[in-house]
Amino acid sequence: MGNKGTDVAREASAIVLLDDNFASIVSGVRLGRRIFDNLQKAMSYIMAIHMPIIGMALLPAIFSHLPILLLPLHIIFMELIIDPVCSVAFESEQDEKNIMSRPPHPVNERFFGSKQIIRSCIRGVVLFLMILAVYFISAHLGYQENELRAITFAALIMGNVVLILSNLSKTRNFIAVILENNIATTTMISLALIMTALILFVPALQELFKVQAPDIKGFIAPVAGAASLLALFELAKYVTQTKPVN
Repeated sequence: MGNKGTDVAREASAIVLLDDNFASIVSGVRLGRRIFDNLQKAMSYIMAIHMPIIGMALLPAIFSHLPILLLPLHIIFMELIIDPVCSVAFESEQDEKNIMSRPPHPVNERFFGSKQIIRSCIRGVVLFLMILAVYFISAHLGYQENELRAITFAALIMGNVVLILSNLSKTRNFIAVILENNIATTTMISLALIMTALILFVPALQELFKVQAPDIKGFIAPVAGAASLLALFELAKYVTQTKPVN
């Protein structure tokens, strides 16, 4: 007991309870698990979202006949979304529903091991393939280079939103995550979508980002791709849950 115990006892103890209340141990374990989970989810998101960014940046270098779809300014814009999401949105996410029913992690288990890395890479590759499919479908429909850049950029932003909503919780679906009204997450996603709309439709920003807004039909592929991606990620989340949510 940190309040009533002697100095010798406090120095020799592994845990010191400052308020002399054993319930504080439970609160401390819950907080530690919440921080652990949120850090893992943030790292998983960082790794996954950079896969399509890298892929889209390298694709024209590998296949010279493809146009450059992702310019440096687009990457900077993406990083302005990614960094606040990782440092604010994931940090403020609430506990998982099964947080206190899980067994302790093994002592020798890595914080972010090979399973987490592989899972994150798969998510990133699937997102990249979705964007690539949107590009080829739009190119087949006859859209020009700046329109294709706008369509694929919109697909990347929508995919990023899907990745955020899916990664915020391992045990709750995206509807529950939205209804929890995480102010930081809602603010970040809203700002990202508003800024994307401005880039696509404001002439000065169109010129700056080298994009041209297509007709309404041009956005069908990005929206359909993002919806399919969300359904796939949510299905994978449901399948991989080993315990029912109480």
